[in-house]
Amino acid sequence: MSEKGAKTCNGGQWTEARRSSFIKNALRAAHSKWGPACRAKQAARTRRGFYRCAACGEEVPSTIPAVYKSGKKAGKAYRKKNALMDHRDPVVDPKVGFVDWDTYIERMFVEQDAYDCLCDACHSSKTAEERAIRTEVKRKARE
Repeated sequence: MSEKGAKTCNGGQWTEARRSSFIKNALRAAHSKWGPACRAKQAARTRRGFYRCAACGEEVPSTIPAVYKSGKKAGKAYRKKNALMDHRDPVVDPKVGFVDWDTYIERMFVEQDAYDCLCDACHSSKTAEERAIRTEVKRKARE
């Protein structure tokens, strides 16, 4: 195993973390075209531009107004996605962490009945819960 921060990938241009991020982002882009996820989102559609959130049961618009919080665009308005497709079982189990690429891919590309359409608020809440579990597991592992 190489030392943390060592640029050992892509001809000495990237760290292992950068390589991992690149692969995950490429898989996420491919997943946006994954048929079962697209069909699950279509099933959650109630009318043009509106979806039913599986968690709160509310009919929500597909986008909502938002404002960039930082960076060059800070303060500028944009439309933020509000109907997000979520895996019922997380791609990376927060109690176990990343296992290997085969497991990651297998859990990412699942069939239609494994997805929920969530509004941004419910998705953020679920993500925060998973993050808290992951943080607690890491804290216990350090002890």
